Amino acid sequence: MYSSQPQRLDFIYSAEKEKSALLPLYTHMRQQNSSVRMVKIHRRNIFKSYIRNLAPVVVASYDMTLDRLKKAGWVGRTVYVDHGLSPVKYYAYRYETFHDIDLLFYPGPIFKKIMTVLNPEFKQGLLGGLPKMDEFMGSKINKVEYCAELGLDPQKPIVLFAPTWGGKYESSWGINNARYLSGIPNLVISPHPADFKAAKRFNAILPKQPGTTNDLIKIADVVISDVSSIVGEAALLGKPTIQLELPNYPGCFPNLDKRKKGDWLDAKRLSFYAQQADPIKRPFKLAFLDEDWVLGYTSKPENLIDTVERALAEPERFAEKRAYWNEQNCYMPDGNTNERLTKMIFHYLDTGVLKQFG
Repeated sequence: MYSSQPQRLDFIYSAEKEKSALLPLYTHMRQQNSSVRMVKIHRRNIFKSYIRNLAPVVVASYDMTLDRLKKAGWVGRTVYVDHGLSPVKYYAYRYETFHDIDLLFYPGPIFKKIMTVLNPEFKQGLLGGLPKMDEFMGSKINKVEYCAELGLDPQKPIVLFAPTWGGKYESSWGINNARYLSGIPNLVISPHPADFKAAKRFNAILPKQPGTTNDLIKIADVVISDVSSIVGEAALLGKPTIQLELPNYPGCFPNLDKRKKGDWLDAKRLSFYAQQADPIKRPFKLAFLDEDWVLGYTSKPENLIDTVERALAEPERFAEKRAYWNEQNCYMPDGNTNERLTKMIFHYLDTGVLKQFG
């Protein structure tokens, strides 16, 4: 136990993606004999007795789950660890909930920079990285065995297509671009969980469960995506990436947010950032900063096959860009992320003071 006083923490989630983001940190704390639980917060029937029995401190990876708790009357301290690495999307820190969190962990320096621009008065953030990075960066996989399990040829290049969500809303988004990869051998599609059913219509290998992409990235020779955090994760492993140039992207300016309330930014500032977006000339411009999140090759969908061939022929062409964004995206992915997060959380709970470790 890291705390001088026993502290109860509940890790809370509503969807499996949230749980997956929290599970490595939860498991690490359990191994250290900390008093922690993993609790599902149901989207309906929120006013049940289990809300009253929650710990006085909760750890979450999605702001709307915290909103549900507060609406149900729960009062306590909140810790936030993120679940992704995409600074292009406009979700990061635009909502009120982020600015009321007691201890917020930035995935990497670029996210801290975003918060500083949006709210220079916010003082409750520390650099933390992502809990899943310990296993992602540290564990090895038997490529031959995994390929046999999936029906892939380990002697040929493996192409992974892992787009962000939105395929059921726009024909140019997400999984719908798999049609441009028709005929590529050793193609694996790992769709966003929301688009998993739609992916089955394409003649490609799919993971056995939605959202299980980590091992696929490890065996891939090239990773294709768009504005998904998958791009950042693949780059951390040194994989050549291809980002799809689309007319626009879900969760990105100038598209409107599907949420109707909860913005921390006022309408004038949101309008300003939306006007700065230029998806045709700068498809990967960060939502709130004047930088472009380009980690490797980019391609129009109709040019994908040619771009895949170039990426396979010159995998290190964009190594310098990749190295820059690796440092910006994810803080210290050295295998000790969960140890540092645990120390920072308990130090804060014990003293009320934020202290950066690492």
